[in-house]
Amino acid sequence: ANGTQIKTDKDDRGFCSSLIQGQIPSNLNMVSSLIISPTDGEKIKEKKPFVIKVKVKNLNTGFFSDPNAEYYTAQQQLGKNGFINGHCHVTVQRLDGDEIPDPTKFVFFKGLEDKAKNNELSVKVDHGLPSGFYRLCTMASALTHQPVIMPVAQRGSQDDCIRFKV
Repeated sequence: ANGTQIKTDKDDRGFCSSLIQGQIPSNLNMVSSLIISPTDGEKIKEKKPFVIKVKVKNLNTGFFSDPNAEYYTAQQQLGKNGFINGHCHVTVQRLDGDEIPDPTKFVFFKGLEDKAKNNELSVKVDHGLPSGFYRLCTMASALTHQPVIMPVAQRGSQDDCIRFKV
């Protein structure tokens, strides 16, 4: 737990940690996501509904516990395919120039609890948003809502963010 990973096979594909975090995927099964709608820099009509679409790879989606009763209550688990059992969240925050957004403030948040279809998840923002600049991010999570734990630090991000204007 001092920041080092323990290799569990000779091909450097298996890793574990001395902390109780649950099952950790191999480096061949790391989660990756991409926001496909809206697109980065897109202009969306004010107060008009729009759909957020996310593609996700190497995550067994549809595993979503009751956050009021089971938040952070279980370790990360892998499915038989070696992928993390979990789900994705999306969050939208209003931006003010180059000021760092307050993580406690968001204008839209949704846990995407359904199983992905063709690796794609979506949610409708029913009432749209008021005029402004926004950041939309994904947050890949294990069953009980903790961020997914990856086997190595040197990798691409499991999450995606875009910015758009309303």
